[in-house]
Amino acid sequence: MNCVYVILFLLCMTALQTHAQTYRYTNTETGSLSIPLGFDVPIPIDSLTPVTGFRSYDSLNLRHQQLSLSSEFFTQQQVGQTYRQLPIWAYEVGDADNLTQSGESEASALINGGIHAREWQTPEALTGYMEYLYDNADDHYMGQYLIENIKLVVIPVLNIDGFLQTQRYPTQVTSSVQSPRDGRMRRKNMRDADQDLITVFDNLQGVDLNRNNNPYWATSDASSDLADNIVYHGTAAESEPEVQALQQAATLAGSSRLRFYTDTHSFSQIYLTPYTDNGRRNNITAKLATVMRAANNYKYEFGPSAAGAGIGSTDEYFAIQYQIPSYTLELEPQNSAQQYGGFGVSHDGFILPSAEVPRMRDETRKAAIAGLYSIAQIPFVTGIDVFRVSDNQHMLTANWSSSQTTRQLNLEVYESLQANEQYQLLVRFNKPMRAIDNGQVVAFSNLSDANGVTLSWEGINNGQSVSYAIQSSQGQWLVESGFVRYKTDTYEQQFSLPADFVWSALSLLSLKVDTTDMVGQTLDANPATVVDWSNGAWIEYENAIGRKDTDTGGADKSIRLIDDGSDLFASVPVPSTPTPTNPGNGGGGAMFYLLSLLCTVGLIGNKKQVCR
Repeated sequence: MNCVYVILFLLCMTALQTHAQTYRYTNTETGSLSIPLGFDVPIPIDSLTPVTGFRSYDSLNLRHQQLSLSSEFFTQQQVGQTYRQLPIWAYEVGDADNLTQSGESEASALINGGIHAREWQTPEALTGYMEYLYDNADDHYMGQYLIENIKLVVIPVLNIDGFLQTQRYPTQVTSSVQSPRDGRMRRKNMRDADQDLITVFDNLQGVDLNRNNNPYWATSDASSDLADNIVYHGTAAESEPEVQALQQAATLAGSSRLRFYTDTHSFSQIYLTPYTDNGRRNNITAKLATVMRAANNYKYEFGPSAAGAGIGSTDEYFAIQYQIPSYTLELEPQNSAQQYGGFGVSHDGFILPSAEVPRMRDETRKAAIAGLYSIAQIPFVTGIDVFRVSDNQHMLTANWSSSQTTRQLNLEVYESLQANEQYQLLVRFNKPMRAIDNGQVVAFSNLSDANGVTLSWEGINNGQSVSYAIQSSQGQWLVESGFVRYKTDTYEQQFSLPADFVWSALSLLSLKVDTTDMVGQTLDANPATVVDWSNGAWIEYENAIGRKDTDTGGADKSIRLIDDGSDLFASVPVPSTPTPTNPGNGGGGAMFYLLSLLCTVGLIGNKKQVCR
């Protein structure tokens, strides 16, 4: 009888050890076990610096450590361990004071990469963000601005175990040509899986970390309770140590200051986002996606999904838990590597040709930087200076003093302004206000133009409102010199006042400034109250009539050279309750759910966007 048990045991073990079918990626070579891609198969490269291709995990990890060891603005923090006990590293990027240069508490942002092992583009992209900020920490422009005004936390590789598995076998996959599961095409983590491409059993194991999150864990047919399914959601929400590490990174960022989250994936060129029941948050999320899409001329799409349902993804967790703009960013290609000259293998979008990697790094960096710039601060006028052109006499200065909650306008008038005199006006802002290309101020896509400033003096003369327009056609944003801290944080404009201007006859005189920052965000119309973020929306962000619930801003008339003590805003309407925004035609609601289901059961080919 014992012999029977032994034989049965051996037969079971033999069945479990049945060899998995292994296929090999090639350029053009064909054969029964070959998968021709139509381009050279990318192989991990050992290099600390960017290459035309993908770096190995060891190289990326050493590069991240090198940045943190050689810059005061980079700090390495362990936020957890993988299933196989490897340390998961997060990197804090920013200065140490947690305050912006204008005195308010800094916002924070969290960007995650490498949650799906086979998506090699994402660790490269995130490393590119870090390298850009390292290289430009003192550029007096965008790099320095972000270093000094926001805390960024980056996890370049979350699913380290799975990522290493894909790089052990960069040319090999198992299971089938249509649905490869291990080796180069591993998606999940390594729970209950070994490193060998031998058995059918263990190469199907692992947990899809992007199905392991509250609040929608195990509530959708786009995830599975079968351990061998490609979207297996695990035994419980947040059961996986990698997901726990991601949530720990949010506390590292400062949970109360968190204002932005992105989980970076490939492929299908789209910003996916879950809408919530918070209409203001939804509107800001959509506008921010527009900014990031504009950075690359809208080659990426936008796909919101309706509130109230989900698949257990990380963007859902951060959108609902923190009420912040939260995205699943699917990198290129849009459909398959056929757009780069490949043969169009069903899953080749996960294998970006090496020649495309430098451009991909550059484009994704532009979009990420634009998003961080947008969410870091709302633009406001920090002060002005006026000089007489004939002798460079300083006529007056006004500036808002720094504070975390309120500001005080400090005004010094050395000489009153006179009619028919040429003056130089300098208007200062809290951030770089315009895009620069090869040293020239340029438009940022269709969201701003190179100048885009309207200025006028507004006053009351003998009880009558008066306005003295300033012709801005000759004005300029300062790039080479004269700016305060960042290139284009100062606008220079000459003006003169008409013959009927009499300083002593005025009871009120203020400068009206109407402009946006480079991505189209309008000024805070009242810098006296500091803009912040709470419950998914801006607070104290006032528009031209003093409304604080529109998240839009308006023209600033707060700098008064002659003050009659009147209220800045005549009357402020009672705020109405915002209506939640509908997802529209961007790919949300029931259609998104249906596409997710079809993708999960394998009825859709290349549209990876629905199988995030």
